[in-house]
This record gives sequence, C-alpha cells and structure tokens, in this order.
Amino acid sequence: MDNNYTVTIIICILSMLSLAIDVGKNTILNREDIKWFRISFILCAAGVICEYFGVLFDRTGCAPQKIHWFVTYIEFSISPFLAVFLARSCGMKKTIKPMSIFMTLNVILQTVSLTNGMIFYIDSQSVFYRGTEYWIYIFFCAASFLYILFVFALIGIRTKLRNFLCLLLIASITLIGQGANIIDGSINSGYMSICVTAVLLYIFIQNMLRHMMIEKITVEQEISNHDALTKVFSRISFDHKVEELDKKIKDSSTDVKFAVCECDLNNLKLINDTFGHDTGDEYIIKCCRTICNFFKHSPVYRIGGDEFVAILQSDDYINLDKIKEEVKKFTEKEVKSNRILSEKKSFAAGFAVFDTSNDKSFNDVMKRADTEMYENKKMLKQIQHEIKTLLLRRTTVC
Repeated sequence: MDNNYTVTIIICILSMLSLAIDVGKNTILNREDIKWFRISFILCAAGVICEYFGVLFDRTGCAPQKIHWFVTYIEFSISPFLAVFLARSCGMKKTIKPMSIFMTLNVILQTVSLTNGMIFYIDSQSVFYRGTEYWIYIFFCAASFLYILFVFALIGIRTKLRNFLCLLLIASITLIGQGANIIDGSINSGYMSICVTAVLLYIFIQNMLRHMMIEKITVEQEISNHDALTKVFSRISFDHKVEELDKKIKDSSTDVKFAVCECDLNNLKLINDTFGHDTGDEYIIKCCRTICNFFKHSPVYRIGGDEFVAILQSDDYINLDKIKEEVKKFTEKEVKSNRILSEKKSFAAGFAVFDTSNDKSFNDVMKRADTEMYENKKMLKQIQHEIKTLLLRRTTVC
C-alpha cells in the first residue's frame, strides 16, 4: 500500500469525524441542517473507510472474497447517495424525495450485482474487476454530479450569484476526483474529492447563511432607524444620535457645535377626528416634507406622533438665523391662510443652540428648544384666534 494514500485516507476520516462532532457547535445552521450535515460527514467517513479497505484487499489479497465484496458494495452504494445528503444539508427539500428514490435504484442494482457480478465482481483471489454493466455505476455517479451542479445553481440563485465561481470550483473538485477514478481505477481519488467537497460546502453554507443574516439585520436596522410613514429618521435613531452627542459633549464640549429645532404639528387631532386618520397621515407627510425642506443639510427625526426634531449641522448651523426667520414667516403665513386645516402645513417651531458654558447634555439644549416651541405655539394660536374673531365680526356685520 502507498503510504501517502494511507495518510491521506486517515486525514479524510479524522476530518469527517471531527466535523460530525463539531457541526452542532458555534454554528448558525438550524437543527435539521445540522443533522443532515452530520449524517453526510459520517457517510463520507464510512465510504472512505470502505474505499481504503477495498484497495487494500485488492492489492494484498489479505481478506476473504465475501468481505471484499461486501466492502465494495457499501462503497458503491454510498457514493452516488452522498449527493442527496449534501443537498439536504444545504437546505434543499423539494427535490430530495425523487432523487432519494432514484439513488435507491442504484442500491438495488448494486445488490443484484452481488449475485451476478454485472457491475463489479471479486474473484477467488480477492481481486476487484469491473463488470460488463459497470457503466450503470458510472451513470449514477454522473447523475449524482449533475444533481450537485443543480443544487449549486439553486444556491447561487439564492445568493444572487455572489461567490458563484467559488461554487463552480467546489463542484469541479468532485468532477475531477470522481472522473479520474472512473477513467482509471488505480487512481483512488473518488471519496477524497467528496470529503473535500463536503468540507468546503459546509464552510460555504455557513458563510452564506452568515452573510444573509447580516443582510437581514442590516435591513431591519435600516427599517428601525427610519419612520415608516414619513421615511425620516425614527425615535430609535434619534436616541442613538443623542447618545453620540452626549458622549462628544462629555469628552470635549468645546469641539461640539450644533443647534436643535423642535417642531410640533398644529391641529393634528382635530384633523384626525374631522377628516379621518388617512387624511391625518397625509397631513403629517406634507408637514414633514416642509420641515425637511428648511433643513436640507441636517437630519430630521420623528420622535412622536406630531413631533419632529432637526439637529442643525454644517450649512444649516451656519445659517441658523436665516432659517429661523424663514420658518417664522412660513408658520405665521400658514396660520393666516384661509385654506381648510387639512390642506395647510402648520407647525410650531422652537430653536436652541448648544452653549458650551452652560449645557452639560443634549437634553439641556432640547429643554430650551421645547420652551421656545411652546411659546411659538401659543403665539400661533393667538393669531389663529384673532383671525377667527375678525371673521366672526365680519359675518355678524354682514
């Protein structure tokens, strides 16, 4: 026996058994996939053992004919079937049943061959020979390989063809190993190539699932960071920003520059009660767009049903006085408009600038913005009340 071949076989067996033990640990695979990978690794180990002893018996004649026959039968029965187990390990389910039935036919034919030697036979000297119908085994091995290619193609589609070249290279390992063994029986590379394929496929599936999980988490984080209705940043994102600014203030307040504008929509409850919540949602969206137009260079957050906060940065921070004046003119104009409430874009706004000498946290700035916003809201309500009173007087005179 070739010592290199013996060492390679031992490494393959130990690798399969160690993976069979470790597959359930530190993995993101579900229980079903773990079970099927474990079965695949154990079968690979069994197949490698049978192949090795088959080669050993063939070259040394040290085993009885029946034992050699039985070992080869197990080897030939397992080999094509491994594609089914590997496919199921990768999460394939729909095609497993028909392929299992198809590969069972190979086991049946291998069993028949035990009696007539049509696929293989072992002579009285315990030497292996290919039978006249050896092509049957080749046919099932080819079907097994094509099925693996099909499975890899489906995996490639699931991963949007990312790392598809890697899948093709993994598949080529099986093709080269099995093909070389089929062409020349003295090249015992069939099960070694299957073992390598199983290991690489296990690693690939782990990485694929990990990548898909990261993508899902990223999407969920993106969704949680944005308000579902208005698409501006959400309360969760606002809380993260506050934590970030508080940390910067604590580390070095002199390097921190920002201002806050708190906006509160006017008449939202009245609009919801009068025109319905769908109209109320449209009103929120229109007001939000208007607020965002004022703060084009700063993040806007929806922190409540009718509350928005803009944290002024860069150009908006520099042009704070100009923006504040524009907001003041706009909000007063909207209140004075004679359009129906649902068609207006009315909100109160309060501004505050971070003061390094007095403010110890973001909340200190927010409190001043909140106070100014409520003062602005009172002022706008007063304007609205005066307009109603004036209209009422005109109606009475008429």
